Amino acid sequence: MVNIKKIPNISGVVLAGGQSRRMGTDKRTLEWGGIKFLDKVCLTLGEIFDEIILVTAIEDYPCEHLPVRLVTDAIPHRGSLGGLFTGIKEASHPSVFVVACDMPFLNSLVISRLCAMPDSDVLMVKLSTGYQPLHARYSKRCSFIMERMIHDGKLRIQNLVEDSSLSVQIVEESLFDDIDPHGYSFLNINTPSDYEFARKATSHLK
Repeated sequence: MVNIKKIPNISGVVLAGGQSRRMGTDKRTLEWGGIKFLDKVCLTLGEIFDEIILVTAIEDYPCEHLPVRLVTDAIPHRGSLGGLFTGIKEASHPSVFVVACDMPFLNSLVISRLCAMPDSDVLMVKLSTGYQPLHARYSKRCSFIMERMIHDGKLRIQNLVEDSSLSVQIVEESLFDDIDPHGYSFLNINTPSDYEFARKATSHLK
């Protein structure tokens, strides 16, 4: 077993307010290794962060058994950007590491390596398919930009990369080839076919 040290000065944020339209059922309650998706994500982050903030649209998920503080969207109906904005505003630490609730392959070693990178306002991984904004680190300075984006109706988190007032670091997914050679830790499960792929993909992991 690898001993994972708690990461100081960063809060973990889990976004769990989506409506799961493409899945057809609440993704948070999908089974993974005998537990629910959302439970697994929260417990994984609990291994490495001393504060976990769970952001939902409404208080509709029982989480007394999880190491989290439940909050609801400060600005409703603004998607992932609205959830991230809420998490940053609620966080006690100067930076947050955000993930979505539908990432069953989250890897503590990958997260720890990413969070050990030098300080910046935005730290995001560039995949072959584009940026992954929901497995990324953000500083509280981003909240001012996010609030402006929300009010302007520009809800793509990736747009933060283009803001010249923020310090931005982009890393390639190849940085994690030794600990996540398939890049599964960045995978979101949005549809039943994604879920089936993920279940089959577990055969690649010892």
